[in-house]
Amino acid sequence: MTVTIYVPKDSGALSVGSDEIAAAIVREAQKRDLDLRLIRTGSRGLYWLEPLVEIDSAHGRVGFGPLTETDVPALFDHMD
Repeated sequence: MTVTIYVPKDSGALSVGSDEIAAAIVREAQKRDLDLRLIRTGSRGLYWLEPLVEIDSAHGRVGFGPLTETDVPALFDHMD
């Protein structure tokens, strides 16, 4: 199964840690032996929710934010 996750890479998201979140997502996917498709995007303009991470799911694209590195394992715990 390939997991597709979108992480913003615009200046607003970078300033609040989106690169660190992306790195944590890659580490967690490797730890769980998952095939990851990480796509870096622009912001949706919801700056108070940055970093706003989106995951492709059976229900469509679902957003989570604001996230910290410690939130990343929970993203993977609740994927369907």
